[in-house]
Amino acid sequence: MPGWTLDDMPRLDDRTAVVTGGSAGLGYRSALELACRGARVLLTSRSEARARAAAGAILADLPGARVEGLALDLTDPAGIERFAGRVSARTRRLDVLLNNAAAVGLAALQRTPLGHEMHIATNHYGHFLVTGHLLPLLVATPGARVVTVTSAAYLAGAIDLDDLDWRKRPYNGSKAYSDSKLANLLFARELQSRLDAAGASALSLAAHPGMTATGSQRPVGIGGALARLLFPPVEAGVRPQLRAATDPAAEKLDFYGPRFGLRGAPRRIRMRGNAGSDALARHLWDVTAEITDFRYAGRPARPPRR
Repeated sequence: MPGWTLDDMPRLDDRTAVVTGGSAGLGYRSALELACRGARVLLTSRSEARARAAAGAILADLPGARVEGLALDLTDPAGIERFAGRVSARTRRLDVLLNNAAAVGLAALQRTPLGHEMHIATNHYGHFLVTGHLLPLLVATPGARVVTVTSAAYLAGAIDLDDLDWRKRPYNGSKAYSDSKLANLLFARELQSRLDAAGASALSLAAHPGMTATGSQRPVGIGGALARLLFPPVEAGVRPQLRAATDPAAEKLDFYGPRFGLRGAPRRIRMRGNAGSDALARHLWDVTAEITDFRYAGRPARPPRR
């Protein structure tokens, strides 16, 4: 059997989706496919001009689609709060939050204006804040989904809760990226506990694309032309996150990835290693809340699952 394909996506009329990092690569293709099924899509980029251009390109392909581009800098907490306000002013429901944007393979240490290491700040802190600010919309929408996009590189990650921002250790770009991708899965795990404790019907899910021929391959030493020859195209890489976002059979904490690890049809896979630790997920959540100075509304989650 060929497995799940984009043709298996259901109609999404009257649904609203936010796609972070939606101006290129997997995010752009996700926004396009969601809009093609009738969803209203708000896609983001750090640059409002790029976000609007991406929305315009989708409208050129799909006249009449409901798509809009908005600026979102995941390293700017005040900007994230403003973005959430703009979303809330546009819609009373949020069916899918696709946390797709990522900093990838920064060989040299880069810090945000607030002094945070760029991988963890963009990939983890930023989406922690976006999800938190949009949580009222998500909780108010029956069956809403938060899909956090990670990478198979999470397997090489090891969370150092005392040094998430690489102030004490010699910097290693590959390690910093892997750590941030492990943080993505731990965030998804604890988010579901928080949603359950609040009695919300929303689902927290995760996905990884495998190896995909996107521009993000260039920073990690593989040229774009070679990547296009060796790796599956974007329309293949995007399938795990779109299955997580739309498959009616998806359940809480489902994790989707390519069948053969780096390629193949998307299927449910197991979170391995430290990604399966409820205790570590809870601890990372608490440390992240301290670093970002942001706490989710509601009571703490129930004790870790056994």
